[in-house]
Formats: sequence, structure tokens, C-alpha cells
Amino acid sequence: MSFSPFDKRLLEEGLGYFSRPRLASLLEQLGSSRLERVDALATMLRHCPDEEFDEAIDIFERAMARAARDRVQAQDADRKATRTDQPRRRSAAAERREQRRRSS
Repeated sequence: MSFSPFDKRLLEEGLGYFSRPRLASLLEQLGSSRLERVDALATMLRHCPDEEFDEAIDIFERAMARAARDRVQAQDADRKATRTDQPRRRSAAAERREQRRRSS
């Protein structure tokens, strides 16, 4: 079976989703408003067995800690990239040589 260019694009985008999944689709499944989402999640957690509740809390905590750590690392990388794009400050010795040239 041969794929049309449209099918190939959809397939690539679909596979691409799994490399960078978005939270929006999960939130949409919980409800259309923030209140509906909170209610749906609270209902699920309220009615689940204790082991599932503990596992969900553990997963949420780990995911949030990892996401926070990744965001900090990305911000640090951005700051380093910004610093390297800026012109380097001249050394004190180079500034003294420049002053001597001007005064002579």
C-alpha cells in the first residue's frame, strides 16, 4: 500500500507527537473548563484504591520535579547562549594598553 503525501505528513506528525507529547490532549479529556477538569481529576482520585492514589501522587511528584529540573537546565542553556552571543569584555591589561596608547 502506498501513502499519499497527505498520509505521510499525518503519519509523521502522529509519530512526532510521541516524541514530544502535549498535555493539552489529556486536559481536554478531563473536561472543557478548568472547573470540569479539577472535578474530573478529583473524582478519579477520590474513587481509586489507596495503592493507585499513592502511585498517582508519586508519578505526579516525579513528573513535576523532572519538568522543573528540565526547565531550569533549558533556561541555563539559554542564558549561556545569550552570554556567548554578547561581545566579550576586554581584559584589564588590554584596557591599560589602550590608555597608554592614547596618552602617548
